[in-house]
Amino acid sequence: VRDDGTVDLTELARRALESVLNQVMDAQADELCGEGNRRNGYRERRLLTVVGEVTLRIPKLREGSYFPEGLLRPYSRVDRAMVACVREVYVRGLSTRKIEAAADALEFGSLSPSRVSRMTADLDEEVAAMRAERFDGMRFPYLWLDATYVRCRDEGHVQSKAVVTAIACGEDGSRRFVGFGCVDAESASSWKAFLRGLRRRGVSGVRCVTSDAHDGLVQAVAEVFPGAAWQRCVVHLERDVAGWVPNRRDRARALAALKAVFAERDPALVRAAYRRACEEVSAISARAGGLLEDAEEDALAYLDFPREHHLRLRTNNVQERANEEIKRRTRVVSVFPSVGAMERLVGSVLIDVNEEWMSMGFIDASSLSGELRSPEPRAEPAPEVEERARLIVAEAIESAGRAA
Repeated sequence: VRDDGTVDLTELARRALESVLNQVMDAQADELCGEGNRRNGYRERRLLTVVGEVTLRIPKLREGSYFPEGLLRPYSRVDRAMVACVREVYVRGLSTRKIEAAADALEFGSLSPSRVSRMTADLDEEVAAMRAERFDGMRFPYLWLDATYVRCRDEGHVQSKAVVTAIACGEDGSRRFVGFGCVDAESASSWKAFLRGLRRRGVSGVRCVTSDAHDGLVQAVAEVFPGAAWQRCVVHLERDVAGWVPNRRDRARALAALKAVFAERDPALVRAAYRRACEEVSAISARAGGLLEDAEEDALAYLDFPREHHLRLRTNNVQERANEEIKRRTRVVSVFPSVGAMERLVGSVLIDVNEEWMSMGFIDASSLSGELRSPEPRAEPAPEVEERARLIVAEAIESAGRAA
């Protein structure tokens, strides 16, 4: 009972657990004694649990030895439930020092950062298993690639490391992380090494790869996945166009034209509207218009695939959201003490996300069967389609101009 008259339930649970464990060990030791053997005192051992630290009195025997195998692991000073709890909050984004402070506030016992690190070290095996997982016999029609940056200490000083990740959609319609890695820079050689690792582990059947327009990444995709279409993320394309239009009103008009294009669903209308948008944006900014013209084939690659897949394929949003989750959970660390520590947490986050995705649909599996690429040649848009495209873009630009 506390000074204020309330009952300390945690302390009550700690004492009850301690008493029960000691009674169980006494009973087990008595059964082992039998004839000709006797008890010979106790040896104490402290065990950290989720209700605090308990003192165990392990019976000693005059002949032979006794150890409560069903209750404890040899040499362990921390209960399995406590280890599981610490691992869970660690992966959820709580730093080792915050875990120490929380354990101290809850009177769970001493949990130093080094002790927390030891308790989470077995996550390395799970992360290594994920990175080595093979996908033989499976096909992944769609792949999304991206990188995010995390700071960690390496070779004696703090560096910004690129964490590259690959998300794939399998023929069953589910998505998963099929790989991640840590590189010094997003160079073509780094991306090629990463993508070749995916191929060696059985990632095959790729028909379309979506990413931003990083030169090294685009080159690596073309070499490692020949025959696969490359889709330039249209959100990144819009940002790139906006970067070439300094005037706020003109920028709003240019972006409105692009958004109107990608809001349409009919492939012929989208292509006609895109070309019309190129003309209008070129009148606003020659560089922005040139960028759009050069990007046409890659920005509209998604149109060659089933219409129900367009929203998923044309952007790298699935990767953007995953990167936000990585950032959210790594931000509390600020600077990782080593590359290994960073990979442990990032890998654990990806395993956590994969488990969540397993229960969620992503693309209808029935729409992924058969040949995905359209074999039909593209025809010039009909005059009525051209006129409709002109009106869509003109109305979007006019509306944006009035709002600005």
